[in-house]
Amino acid sequence: MSEIDNLSVNIYRDGFVESSHEVSVYSSAKKSDDYFFPRSAVKPMQVMPLLIEASFQNIEFDLKEIALFASSHSGQSLHTEFLESVANKFEISIENLACGPQRPFHEETADLITRQGNNFTELHNNCSGKHLSMLIFSKILGVEQNEYCQLTHKTQEIIKNYFIEIFDTKDIGFGIDGCGLPAIKLKVSNFLKSIQIMQNSGNSEIWNKVFSAYMKYPTIIGGENRTDTNIIINSKRNLMAKSGAEGVLFASDNNESLVFNCRDGSKRGVDLAATFYLHKIGWISKEAYKYIESTLIFNKQNIRAVEIEVV
Repeated sequence: MSEIDNLSVNIYRDGFVESSHEVSVYSSAKKSDDYFFPRSAVKPMQVMPLLIEASFQNIEFDLKEIALFASSHSGQSLHTEFLESVANKFEISIENLACGPQRPFHEETADLITRQGNNFTELHNNCSGKHLSMLIFSKILGVEQNEYCQLTHKTQEIIKNYFIEIFDTKDIGFGIDGCGLPAIKLKVSNFLKSIQIMQNSGNSEIWNKVFSAYMKYPTIIGGENRTDTNIIINSKRNLMAKSGAEGVLFASDNNESLVFNCRDGSKRGVDLAATFYLHKIGWISKEAYKYIESTLIFNKQNIRAVEIEVV
């Protein structure tokens, strides 16, 4: 039995519901038997094994580097230039990134690259920071960097075992993510309980560094006007947020944690529902919701064309 809240995001045109999104809201305070793919929302946990191994070897990552490793960045110059500098610092070849080239999420950046006649590269891929972390992880483990995306690779074996530990279950599965790395599937309740498990573990200090990295570098985590970035910027408490593909968003104040999952996979749906709900419970100001709403309700002539309702 699942104890969850459900929100409906309704888009009205001329007083008629033109489209609707159903969003489930899961809390660490309630039980749920539902399964999901957290996709990129798992990145804060996914970076932990690298940081734990680095601590054993007296290798230090600063908060900005941790934010990059756990990001889904927009491919702006602030991201790509920093990624190149971190790769150079740890003597990692960008050519070994297996994530593939991608059009940047940041439209102005993508348009500028196109106008200049340049190509999109692996650096622009929103998961390139995570892939860089996997290459660094391979290097400090002293294992081959080839095929680091495979579940049988040493890095992925360590990450899988860590997931079993913090999610407190072996009831997990793996698909393939859009960037080529394994994409975990598990119960939402197990995902949400991991925050308390990590805080009560011997690695709590490392987890709190990840939490601090999100709070200090929200524009590295996402980018200009990205929803998870805007949630953190407009928070009324210490708060982290991480979006995932197919309508997922995770938020935590390091005490209570929430997952929002839009059933039709809509980014619009989950972004509106999450920012509305987080404002309603007093975690963030209304600015994050108002920004998303403003991008949807006006047409190209700047005339208000639709109304949005979240109930």
